Amino acid sequence: MLVKNLIKRLLPASVLVGLLAALLPGAPAAAAGLRVIDLGTLTGTCCSQAFDINDHGVVVGESQIGTQENPPERAFRWQHGHMQDLGTLGGPRAWASAINDKGEIAGASSLPDGSVHAFLWQPGYGMRDLGTLGGDSVAVGIDEAGDVVGYYSDGAGGLGGFRWHNGVMTALTTGSGVPIIPAAVSANGIIAGTTEGLAVTWKNGVIQTVSGGTATGVNRFGDVSGDAGQGVFLRKGGVLTDLALPAGTAFAGSTDLNDCADVVGWRSDGYKTRAVWWPKGGAPKLLPGLRGGQTTAWGNNNKRQIVGQSNLNSTTGEYHAVLWTY
Repeated sequence: MLVKNLIKRLLPASVLVGLLAALLPGAPAAAAGLRVIDLGTLTGTCCSQAFDINDHGVVVGESQIGTQENPPERAFRWQHGHMQDLGTLGGPRAWASAINDKGEIAGASSLPDGSVHAFLWQPGYGMRDLGTLGGDSVAVGIDEAGDVVGYYSDGAGGLGGFRWHNGVMTALTTGSGVPIIPAAVSANGIIAGTTEGLAVTWKNGVIQTVSGGTATGVNRFGDVSGDAGQGVFLRKGGVLTDLALPAGTAFAGSTDLNDCADVVGWRSDGYKTRAVWWPKGGAPKLLPGLRGGQTTAWGNNNKRQIVGQSNLNSTTGEYHAVLWTY
């Protein structure tokens, strides 16, 4: 997958959830006091997942509503134990991908005609349709200036990347016009994305190649996390490192990176998936789930709080948004 949100939405359930009964043998134990908090759902039924958290501890994601088969999901904002429905752009579905420290939220929603558009939600103003440059559009990141990045379908089976700035959506491309598909944007506007099999960064029109593979996260210092082959990489201070994987890992992926260079993501042993935290790009730590359920981490903040999802036990397909914190 090219983009963090595509990974979130399209990985099969067998990969989206995972848990081993104990921490990695021989690896450093998780820090004392680490706990997992069940954030629940909007209607108290079925499923939810958290995609991002800001430095004030406000979490965003999606939660299914209703009890019918294949119920629609709605974008949520969670703070102080309360989950708020952010509404939609007129259609039945929405999800929130990213939040900045001002509380501005980016995501995507269906419209009455069934199409999907990127949105910007602002406290006191609600949800704004950001439009599209082609077919459907999806926002994946927002910086502290309120600029939004994401991708759109080009009508020919491909994707294009966009940056929304001062009310105008423009295409993100290389100098030769090849699309850059964003995965994330740092607080100060550095965009990490992928083009022609390369992880790259973009800032004020300047493009830098990071590595072969797919970019998944970026911080204000220009450090980039990403995936290559079956593993995970971190480029920190200009040095590229393949991150260590928990024993028994068949394949792994990263999903986010904070300013401390902490990487989060997931690993699979081929059967089950478990959320992984690489503090400062160091030894991997497996994160606990809810009552034995499988887990995936989707985002983290600079307070070392991590969000994602966990199955409710080792057998059910029901999963809830979770927060890992100290």
